[in-house]
Amino acid sequence: MPREDRDEQAFTGLEAAIVFIAFIVVASVFAYTVLGVGMTTSQKSQETMHAALGEAGSALRPGYTVIAKLDNDQGNLDFIEFDLETATDLAVIDMGRMTYTVATKEALVTFPPGDSAVTVTWRYRRDAGGDLLEPGEVATVKLIVGSAGIRRGDTFTLDMIAADGATVSLTRTVPAGVEKNVYLELF
Repeated sequence: MPREDRDEQAFTGLEAAIVFIAFIVVASVFAYTVLGVGMTTSQKSQETMHAALGEAGSALRPGYTVIAKLDNDQGNLDFIEFDLETATDLAVIDMGRMTYTVATKEALVTFPPGDSAVTVTWRYRRDAGGDLLEPGEVATVKLIVGSAGIRRGDTFTLDMIAADGATVSLTRTVPAGVEKNVYLELF
């Protein structure tokens, strides 16, 4: 039989099957690579999310009320008192290692951990364990701020910084027309 008369349909079908199998193998390798990268990316995003929740979990939330008292002599603030609680159920803050900073236009006063001008009492405590502010607990902080020289009409910012870096700020203004020896609620 001459060569030109041979039927090569089966051979062409076999070539097509080999090419098809090669495409499937290449596609499956590509799919495996894409899935692997996707799983790695998903795992990294999950780690990032957990780290962010951990950071957010260390956040503080101040109470809405800030109580202040003006002294008898010059009408300066004698002390300020405010509540602190955790912002999430993940946080535990060591109140014994907190740093407080009071800033005005003229002064910047820092109260480091253990300063005698800082008094921490517990408004609500779930357990009797140490200085740890845990979820559901409320601590009241009293700062003797006479050294900051905050007068009537002054605006001050109070920064509270936990040992792990969680920071919260309050900015309040002392009303200009108040008398001496008066307790105030600052908004």
